[in-house]
Amino acid sequence: MEDEFSLEAKIYDKIWGRSDYDSGVKFLDSLFREYHCRSVIDIGCGTGNHALRLSKIGYEVTGVDISPSMLEKAREKDRKAKVKFVEGDMRRPDRAVPRDKKFDAAICLGIAFSHLLTNNDVQTFLRGLHKILRKDGLLVFDARNAKKIGEEYLNKLLVEHVITESRLQLLMLACNTRDPRNRNIIVWRPIYLMNENGKLDFQMRERKLRWFLSSTLKKLLAQNHFKLLRCYSGPFKERFDENENATMWLVSVAK
Repeated sequence: MEDEFSLEAKIYDKIWGRSDYDSGVKFLDSLFREYHCRSVIDIGCGTGNHALRLSKIGYEVTGVDISPSMLEKAREKDRKAKVKFVEGDMRRPDRAVPRDKKFDAAICLGIAFSHLLTNNDVQTFLRGLHKILRKDGLLVFDARNAKKIGEEYLNKLLVEHVITESRLQLLMLACNTRDPRNRNIIVWRPIYLMNENGKLDFQMRERKLRWFLSSTLKKLLAQNHFKLLRCYSGPFKERFDENENATMWLVSVAK
């Protein structure tokens, strides 16, 4: 099957890989120490930026992603790393690992959770995780707040990223719209104009990404045997305010 994320994998770390992963890992480390977690599964791990950092500070990490290209980039970063990277659909994380494997914690960070477009997708994801987490195992994930969708970024052609290197020049544009059937789903349409080693390329993509109401996530967690412990605005333990913050970080335990 064709890897629909092969282009993104090639440029991921040049663009999104510049995020502050260190703060996120510091936040996770404090939680994992508090709840005595050693083994971690990273769902939607991409090129391994969280997984590799967690491994380096002593955690046993398994990274799961649907994209072989993303996983190969992750493995290339540190051939001696102890992270186990496996291909799998985030909606069924239990199918990516052995049946008898139990983890102390699971994470799903970045934009990964936004790919779960329906409540059924979220429930399947949670049920699958519940099967592979130990009792009282942690689930930490972030989601975009539907109450803070920026209207100023919709229905316009925007310049999102520019890369100017000797072997790669890239202009990334995007035009974002709301899905007409669900106003909390954003249709992201990136446009890539690229010159790689003298070879010109033009590609367009379309991705649907869901923003969530915090009340919806709390309800889905409770319905699928997770207890919400805390909800932060980011990896700095600041309380989430649905009328102020664009992102929520949810910390829950499997019951």
